[in-house]
Parts: sequence; structure tokens; C-alpha cells
Amino acid sequence: MQEVKNRTKSQLDAALRTLLREKSPDQIRVRELTERCGIRRQSFYYHFTDVYDLFAWSVEQEGAALSSRQENCLTWQQAFQDLLRYISGNRDYCLAVRNTLGRPGLQRMFGGAAARLLEQTSAYYRRRCGEEELSPPAGIDACAAAMFLGLLDSWLCGDLRQTPEALTARVEESVRLGMLGAVWQNFPRWGQREQVDK
Repeated sequence: MQEVKNRTKSQLDAALRTLLREKSPDQIRVRELTERCGIRRQSFYYHFTDVYDLFAWSVEQEGAALSSRQENCLTWQQAFQDLLRYISGNRDYCLAVRNTLGRPGLQRMFGGAAARLLEQTSAYYRRRCGEEELSPPAGIDACAAAMFLGLLDSWLCGDLRQTPEALTARVEESVRLGMLGAVWQNFPRWGQREQVDK
């Protein structure tokens, strides 16, 4: 029974994604979805209250899948490029999430993947600086996550036109400089040297 439920939900999700290439979620009718799936309307309402409920479920599933994909990436650069390529290949869907659910929708979809990517990035640069034990300054995680979502949003909307590789190189340079600054602030020997110079 569970397999049938999951199959029906997946069919409805696939139909929704197809229709999102042509129209926004508020223009999609339950009848269109059920006809595409070859199921009765009652079957739709057994699983979802309306099209928006299906859309919200779809976004949650997509977020979990994206987080899972990130686990297969060996470096933060690979993970970042994977997200950008995902957006490129699913632009209609991502734009529907952005336009219908706003920034909270992007957060639901990309939040888990973003958190993992930022964790990888921070660990990578702490290792490169020889300061694995240092933790980022308080509040930097929330700030970095907001900037990262803003970056994905800008790339999604076409404000940033670089290739995934070029954009990754630009981000890497910015992050590298930021992490060097964090290490400088936290490195005890340098802090002591500053006091001696005064």
C-alpha cells in the first residue's frame, strides 16, 4: 500500500513539474494533474488538499534530495557547481519556487544543501590555514547562509551570468580572503604580537 501511495505522489509531482514549464502554480488545476497521471480526483485529494500542498511537498522532497546529492561531493567547489548545474537544469521549477514561495521557499529547498556546503567550505579553509580547531566568529553561519542563498537567487534570476566554474572561482577568492581574516583575528600569536606593538 505504501508503495502505491509513493508512486501516486511521485506521478503527481512529475505532472506538476511538467506543467510548471508552461504556467505558474496558481494556474494549475487538480483536473490537469489527475488527467496527466490517469488517476481519479479522489486519489489526488487522498494525498493533498490542493495544488499548493502538492507543491510544498514537492519542494520538501527536492530539498532532501539535494542534501543527499551534496554528500557525494568531495569538495565544496564540486558541491557548489553541482547546485548551480541543478538550478540550470531545473530553472523553471526553481523559479516557480522562488516566485510562489519567495525566499522561505528557496530556504526550504536549498537550506540543507547550503548548510552542508558551508560546513565543508569552513572546514576546508580552516585546514588550509592550519587552524582546524578554530570556530568561525559568532553569527557568521547565519550571515554566510543568507549570502549564499542570495548568491543562488541571483544566479537563478540571471543577474550573475558566469559559468558554474567561473562563479566558483570568484566565490573561492572571496571566501579565501574572508577566512584569512578570521584566522588573523583568532590566531593567538598574532593577537599577542599586536599587543606588543602597542
